[in-house]
Amino acid sequence: MKNLLLTLALLAGGASAQTAAQSVTTTTSTPQTSTAPSSEVYPSGYTFRQMLDALGALKGVNLRGVGFDDRGYLNLTVADDAAREQAIAQVAAAGLPTGVLAFGGVPVSGGTQPGTATEAPASGNQTPAAQNPAAPQNSSLPTNGAPLAQAHRAELSGPQVVRAGEANTWSFNLTNTGSTGIHLEHGACDVRFEVVNAAGEVVRTDPTNTICTLQLVVTDVAPGQTQEVQKIRWEGKDAAGQPVPAGEYTIRAVFRGAGILIRAADFRVTVE
Repeated sequence: MKNLLLTLALLAGGASAQTAAQSVTTTTSTPQTSTAPSSEVYPSGYTFRQMLDALGALKGVNLRGVGFDDRGYLNLTVADDAAREQAIAQVAAAGLPTGVLAFGGVPVSGGTQPGTATEAPASGNQTPAAQNPAAPQNSSLPTNGAPLAQAHRAELSGPQVVRAGEANTWSFNLTNTGSTGIHLEHGACDVRFEVVNAAGEVVRTDPTNTICTLQLVVTDVAPGQTQEVQKIRWEGKDAAGQPVPAGEYTIRAVFRGAGILIRAADFRVTVE
């Protein structure tokens, strides 16, 4: 088993073989190997290299099994809850995204098991898990990522009338409409947004800030509660830095972090 982990680390092109070999205390199953390039992005939003780096960060964790599934998660079977929390803490301490981890096929931040569908509510007084609004065709926003398993609603809040060339902020809010808590571990800038004019043209895109996404943020939303995930800021300007003409605009926003994709409802803004 240790030799197989060492081989996987070498395939990643630089992961520590010694670290990988020492990362498993107890194992009873064999990881699934992958021949995909280490830079290929999986549906989870993570790469094979990130899965291997997360494996290399585990030291002394009481694991019963390790695998790499085709969604793009490092799938762990642990002895108990203490081992689960230890694995998450070690990956976070190594500066790696904890969302790359899955336990028993379920990603850390939620999601369904491979090959299964979300079960329907048992009674009529339960709210089904919300589906992300359909992705627009002309969009610069991310589209890959697993839907959040828990029932929820995502929307923006902020000014509806602004002046061209003046900065304003909006909040990306997540409401838990289900009966179980929502727990997200993500980067500080995992909400992306774009601004679309009345003709449907994207006039302002929001590039990824690779520095702030390395920060770890924990967002917990209890049932029936609403929590701000992140603020976004738009100066009323286009991609060239020029004030946009007066008119009607739409702000689209997407959260993609820890392998989860949450799309907020469109927010209409009037620019004067």
